[in-house]
Amino acid sequence: MNLPSRGSCQCGSITYVLKNNPVTTYACHCRDCQKRTGSAFSLGMLIKADSIDIEGELSAWERSSDKGNINARYSCQNCGNIIYGVGSFTPEVFKLQPGTLENTSEVFPEVHLWTKRAQPWVSMPEGAPQFEEQPEDVSEILSAAISYRKSKNR
Repeated sequence: MNLPSRGSCQCGSITYVLKNNPVTTYACHCRDCQKRTGSAFSLGMLIKADSIDIEGELSAWERSSDKGNINARYSCQNCGNIIYGVGSFTPEVFKLQPGTLENTSEVFPEVHLWTKRAQPWVSMPEGAPQFEEQPEDVSEILSAAISYRKSKNR
């Protein structure tokens, strides 16, 4: 990724600068993400919390996962565009919504989660790691992403 990378909400009230490369990017096909995005899946980019500088007023809402993780989503107060999320189990890691980046041409999911809930018409890239649900240990996701990245020389 070309860094620093800039992003914003739809109305421009929230702007940010991503200073470091993401840990990984994933597609989540769970029903909650389908409902939240109004689409077949959501894209998330795992970044370290100190990798982003944000300007503007954010609002937050929370939901609890089946495992008891409290997930907060931070959105623009004006247009409602979600910028990132953070889970109570991993507060040092933000889940940036990569569609808010100015340049999305370098964004691709390295891992697919909750594939048992994927819409039947969604095609998975050949060789992309897939998990039927979300692994208990996030290191499984990271290990799979690193292997995939190496196989694609990215």
